[in-house]
Amino acid sequence: MHPKPMTGAGFSFSTPYFYDGLRFVGNRIVVICAEKKRRYAECELLSICVLQGTTHSDFISAIFPSDFYRIGFSFEEMIAMMFNDTCNVIGVEEFSIFDSELEKLIKNGEYVLGNKSLTKEPLSAVTRNEDREWSDIVTWAIRALIQGEMNGLMRNPQLCNNDTILESNSTRLNYDQSVYCVGNYGEIFNRRFGENKRSSMNTINKGSPMIYSTPLGNIFGTKNDFQVMEEVIDGGVLKLVKSRKGDVLRCGVVVSFDDVNITSVDYCHVLAAALFNGDFEAVEFLTFRENDDIAYESLSHGIIDALAGAVVNFEGDVDRGFSYSTPYYYRDKESSVECYAFATR
Repeated sequence: MHPKPMTGAGFSFSTPYFYDGLRFVGNRIVVICAEKKRRYAECELLSICVLQGTTHSDFISAIFPSDFYRIGFSFEEMIAMMFNDTCNVIGVEEFSIFDSELEKLIKNGEYVLGNKSLTKEPLSAVTRNEDREWSDIVTWAIRALIQGEMNGLMRNPQLCNNDTILESNSTRLNYDQSVYCVGNYGEIFNRRFGENKRSSMNTINKGSPMIYSTPLGNIFGTKNDFQVMEEVIDGGVLKLVKSRKGDVLRCGVVVSFDDVNITSVDYCHVLAAALFNGDFEAVEFLTFRENDDIAYESLSHGIIDALAGAVVNFEGDVDRGFSYSTPYYYRDKESSVECYAFATR
């Protein structure tokens, strides 16, 4: 489950390493009531425990009146509320019940875990975003596990260096050691959850649907949230764009092939609309050839504000210090898949 959005709060999120979703635990009848969102007949006594300040509580409060759910402040408190009949259903994610009292009760048949997942929740590591290098290290350590499984690398004690020398230059880190010493993504998953517990959402993607909508939670925020955003506006590229004569976004586009070219132009318009309250035409385009380093030099020197159609790669992220957005286009290329995204400095 996700805490409410922290736009402007100064955190960076790694590549998601686990996808789960809101499911219900309790007596079979009331679990079905919750899944089907029924509140009448045998469902009139439905009472759902949900954790405060999460996308779960946002979802539940949007579809059920307040007298059908109760707020808990921890997982342990929600279990206690279930046992003292404050509620008869708990809204949880499957991973959170492993090795818990709830799992024991499910195994002995007292409770059931619903089959229906009502949300999709990507889980990731969180770091402070003032240390870009550290955020990159955390992200690429996770990506190494996924890449390891995809390419057949596995835990191998003979290849695990197992020394305690900390490399001071992040570009010299050997992320394969994460796999050799601990295991690839699949090995870690199976070791923790069991080989038969892996859903299709948590398998390596080799070309099936790849665009995922990350939950936003309550995007309208509070007064304090907007005060934080004003602080963000006062610095960096956003301030530069805002102060530029004519209020215009300078968007670079990497010219590669037709589908990506058209899509990249559209996404520059999308970014302009978000910046200028719907004025999607407030954008100037600069085009660059594929594999032309001038595109990244222009981004680095502030000639452009964002580069659309950039191929996500390790070198650009860690070695050269660029950031990539969530990919918006995927393309099969020989034996791999290329991910196209915005690049920013």
